[in-house]
Amino acid sequence: MFSEPNRLAVLEALRQGPLNVTAVVERTGLSQALVSKHLKLLTIAGVVKRRPEGSLVFYEVLDRSVFKLLAQAEKLLLSSRRQQLDALAAIL
Repeated sequence: MFSEPNRLAVLEALRQGPLNVTAVVERTGLSQALVSKHLKLLTIAGVVKRRPEGSLVFYEVLDRSVFKLLAQAEKLLLSSRRQQLDALAAIL
């Protein structure tokens, strides 16, 4: 669920709070179809909830700790990358 860069961009757009599809499109620069696809997948996975409000539908992250999880994953990936680069530098 969290390995797709565009999906992460959609989540990042929702970091500040609930948004409708148009607002997510504006914040991410992604197409409306792509944003809708990722919001649907995030909703099915239980990461995002959908809230109809009049003629609009707003999406928001259900558990904000998902952002801590993503930050920790990024930190671990960067650490791993540094170790790989250090090992390569030692060989060269």
